[in-house]
Amino acid sequence: MIPVSKKSKTGQFNSKDRFSDLPDFIIHHIISYLGTKEAYRTSVLSKRWTQISATNPVLEFHHYRFSRGTTAALLEYIDIRMQKYSKENFRIKTLTLAFPNSCIEFACKVDEWLGIAARNRVEKFVLTSVADYKLPQILFSARSLRILECTKVEIPYYESIDLASLESLELCDVVIEERMLCHIVKSCLLLKDLRLSDCSGFKSIVIPQCSKLELLDISETLPTDGRVILETSSLKVFCYIPKHSNRANPWPITSKGGLLRNLRFINIATVDITDEVFAKLLPELTSLENLVFWGCHKLTSIIISSTQIKDIRFNDCCSLCDVLIDAPSLINFKFNGELDSSLCITIRSEASCNVSFHTLPVYLDTDGFFKLKKVLAGINNCNVLKLLLLKESIKNNCDDVEFDEEAVRNADLGPPCVIRKLKLTLSSWILSKSSLSALLDGLFWTCHLDIISLRVHLRSYSLTIPDLISKLEDMTKCWRHPLKRVEVEGANCSNLLVLRKLDVQLRLYW
Repeated sequence: MIPVSKKSKTGQFNSKDRFSDLPDFIIHHIISYLGTKEAYRTSVLSKRWTQISATNPVLEFHHYRFSRGTTAALLEYIDIRMQKYSKENFRIKTLTLAFPNSCIEFACKVDEWLGIAARNRVEKFVLTSVADYKLPQILFSARSLRILECTKVEIPYYESIDLASLESLELCDVVIEERMLCHIVKSCLLLKDLRLSDCSGFKSIVIPQCSKLELLDISETLPTDGRVILETSSLKVFCYIPKHSNRANPWPITSKGGLLRNLRFINIATVDITDEVFAKLLPELTSLENLVFWGCHKLTSIIISSTQIKDIRFNDCCSLCDVLIDAPSLINFKFNGELDSSLCITIRSEASCNVSFHTLPVYLDTDGFFKLKKVLAGINNCNVLKLLLLKESIKNNCDDVEFDEEAVRNADLGPPCVIRKLKLTLSSWILSKSSLSALLDGLFWTCHLDIISLRVHLRSYSLTIPDLISKLEDMTKCWRHPLKRVEVEGANCSNLLVLRKLDVQLRLYW
């Protein structure tokens, strides 16, 4: 509470509780950010707060937060609260029910509670882990319902659906008939977000022309021959992970020309999309800004030419060898995988692009730096280069890091890539002075930079900040410019760099 004190004529201070003078709906909105249990505790503040906490429109009942121990006690507690809201006609804005799988006895009461919530204008309903429970018809008549999230339930077919306000539907491990899912999508004209994870009971999803759906997220739900039949151009975000590698359908959406024109974000995984399919698809994606491929092993050589795209990511696309990106608006590019000698990445961007490579130190030798330099040679206008170097085994140290300057010099790949800032992350490495020397020598012949930002999480006390600075200052030349001095930026740094995960930023002056 926020008391406001004023001095009276007698010299005493009188306080007034301005917070409790707020209207009920404002206080309800404030305590809606608390859980049901925490909100109920506010009743000790005053009689007014007792009334406010008893009419809190956000009801959350989680079995793991219930301290009384027995299933029967939890059932009785919820039932008493719900009956009170029904009798007094208190508003229920959010109702969350989370039960363990073994609580079959809850199912007989959930129907009744859902009826109360529907009559009391519920806007959000979350149901988790009710064993062998079928959603009742009354839930699909809740005209005020905006958000529906269900886990481990069954949704049978109902002819009548009146979810006039539904905007978001999220189903996880749900059994639902295909005709029921299509019925929901067609009937709920305000539905914008549809998320399906590990669901079963259907082979296709139809998004009708009347739909305003903007986000479609399908994870391990459609079978290998499953399809998304798109009849509207409203879709903006599409995320897709099939149950198994989708060899039959390298692109899961069936649509007519022009219906993909508003897609801005695509994230697909373990789909056997080919270079030819992607080449035909790209001209339709006139609004695409973010593109993410995960484990798409059929991609080998692709060209991405777009004035709109800003973010491109390739993760574990092991067959990829040739990438040409002509994107004036590109801001971020990320590659996660092996830097093979056959890999050629060319990026043409008018913007200052941030580039990230996640690779393994097994490649961090002379040949590994050679490959990295070759890849960077095709990237122009690079603002920030991020290198995340992962180690397969934390038992071994990094004394095997080697660098032969003559071998790289004789490769004649031209000057190193000019980068403003290098962000280097070393994960579970033990660096010695010799391995540090080889690492820095290799990096400085790979890229010419102004700032090194080093993040380490090491398991040895062998490396200190003075060691790092000393090594940098001892380098008489980096590429062809003499290094004048090194400064540590930021606050007080511990002498030991390896006590914990620590960010150290060094600025280099040439």
